[in-house]
Amino acid sequence: MKKSRILAGLALAAGMAVSGTSTLSAQDWRDIHRDQQDLRADYRDLDHDYDRVNRMRADIARDRARLNEDIRCGRNGAAARDSQDLARDQRALDAQVRDIRHDQTDTARDRQDTRRDLR
Repeated sequence: MKKSRILAGLALAAGMAVSGTSTLSAQDWRDIHRDQQDLRADYRDLDHDYDRVNRMRADIARDRARLNEDIRCGRNGAAARDSQDLARDQRALDAQVRDIRHDQTDTARDRQDTRRDLR
C-alpha cells in the first residue's frame, strides 16, 4: 500500500513536470494583471502618438507649401519665419517618432514579460 502511494505521488509529480503545469500564487496573478494593464496603457499611448504624428505631418506639409509660396512670391522675411517654423516642427516630429520607437520596445518587452509570467 505504501509503495503504491509513493509510486502514485511520483507519477503525479512527473506528469506535472512534463506538462509544465505550475501553480501561481495570488501575488503572481496580481502581477500578471498589472502587466496586462500596463500593456493596454502602452497601446493606448501608441495610438495617441500615431495620431499626433499624423497631425504633425499635415502641419509640416502646410508649412512647406507656405514656404514655397513665400519663396515664389519673393517674401524673404516670411520665408525665413516659415523655414524656422518648419525646422521646429520637423524636430518635434523626429522626437515623437523616437518616442514611438521607445514605446514599441517597451510594449514588446511587456509582452515578453507577460508570456514568461504565464509559463
